[in-house]
Amino acid sequence: MIFIRQKRGIIALLVALSMSSLWLFRSYLFPQNMPKAGIALSFDDRYIKEWHLLRPIFRKYNAHVTFYLTQPDSLSSEEWNMLSELSKDGHEIACHGAIHTQSIPFVWRNSIREYFEVEIFPALNTMKKHGFTPTTFAHPGGSQFWWLDQKLYQYFNLLRDVSLKKRRLGNWVFERKIDEINEIYFKPNQSKSVSALMIDISNELSEKEIVEVLKKAKNTQSVAMLFGHKPLFQTPQTGQEYGFEVEFLTYILSESAKLGLKTYTMAELSQFNKP
Repeated sequence: MIFIRQKRGIIALLVALSMSSLWLFRSYLFPQNMPKAGIALSFDDRYIKEWHLLRPIFRKYNAHVTFYLTQPDSLSSEEWNMLSELSKDGHEIACHGAIHTQSIPFVWRNSIREYFEVEIFPALNTMKKHGFTPTTFAHPGGSQFWWLDQKLYQYFNLLRDVSLKKRRLGNWVFERKIDEINEIYFKPNQSKSVSALMIDISNELSEKEIVEVLKKAKNTQSVAMLFGHKPLFQTPQTGQEYGFEVEFLTYILSESAKLGLKTYTMAELSQFNKP
């Protein structure tokens, strides 16, 4: 009888320890801060007037997006007012650098200190002067390396890189299948450096492929990150324009709504990462 009682005591102790361990690591096993499946749209450079014209579309789908602003010292007062209106709508005005230089060749020729003095600090100062305090940053040209990222984390909560289906190097064209592009799906606490899939016409994404991306986000309880440059309100003539068709953006938002996906700004995504 003593042996049986001891055995039951040991079992009870093991069960108690297991339960306490599950409670202790519950946030890792069942994350409480997991975002609802969705999409995060961002737009680069300084196509302020074209971005401003997208407001009715964003309102229709209750979408909030991120605008990565570059060369802010060149903007007119009208453009700053437009950015303020976009911000009041709930959109994020974020940083894309002061001179839009690619970091790797710049740092190679100069230094990280000069990179910050030329690219980062002037942009932050100008934006702050106009009432904006950016917390996320998009690498111009998708040019980044880990050591620079470590320095940028001192000023930004999230860094966004570029992901392409098609990449051209000289006469060579490298293409990835859409289901192989996994880095574009945000999940909490994985990394403060993320990548977004370009929706510009040069990346030649089809409607079928974008639906596949959206469904994968829903099925994996993640956030698909997408980005573009200039909104093109008319059908492109050459296929080489530096931007995306507004009709394609509308399709993305429409299909996202059908799937019940939530829209996020990049700053909102950064809040799902632990300090």
